[in-house]
Amino acid sequence: MSSEMKKEIDLHVTPEVLNRVPAEFRPLLYLQHLTPWSLDREREHNTDLSQYQAVRATFQTALRSQHIDGDSRFAARWRSWKVDRHLKALVKASRKAAQAAGALRTSYADHVNEVSSLPAKRAQQAADKAAAKGGRKGAVGALAAKSLHKTAATLAPPPGEDQTADGETAGQEPAPASGGTAVRGVNDLFRKGA
Repeated sequence: MSSEMKKEIDLHVTPEVLNRVPAEFRPLLYLQHLTPWSLDREREHNTDLSQYQAVRATFQTALRSQHIDGDSRFAARWRSWKVDRHLKALVKASRKAAQAAGALRTSYADHVNEVSSLPAKRAQQAADKAAAKGGRKGAVGALAAKSLHKTAATLAPPPGEDQTADGETAGQEPAPASGGTAVRGVNDLFRKGA
């Protein structure tokens, strides 16, 4: 076996698991061995399928032509059905087995490609996630800074006015805000949408 073939399975399967696989089937875990093996199985099942179809046609012809005195129109067909259903099952099973052999080959090739590409794909996803996380943190920080600046601007007195006259002190009425409405405290700012 070449080193490329060994990499295909040895990288992702531990030696103790690989040792549990019977020696005669171990080469099938490598795509270069599975492909000809599955093609041979598919060919055998297709050969069996054509033989079963020929045998079924022969039995159908012979059994359906056995008319006995007193038979109704379809009596011979009904009698032949008891034999024909087993031949039909053989035909169906061979067809399914041939299709399954082909599907095995393609699905295992897809599996091997997926397993070999997963480490790189996961590294790329981790890098994308880290970049997105950093971007979200920056966006949240910018949004918080904008909100703080907006709040500070709303709470600050207009330029040129004396802060002692505008500020809230005990026993005095609240001063009107820049919009002309009275501001009583921080909670009122958020209720009024300022």
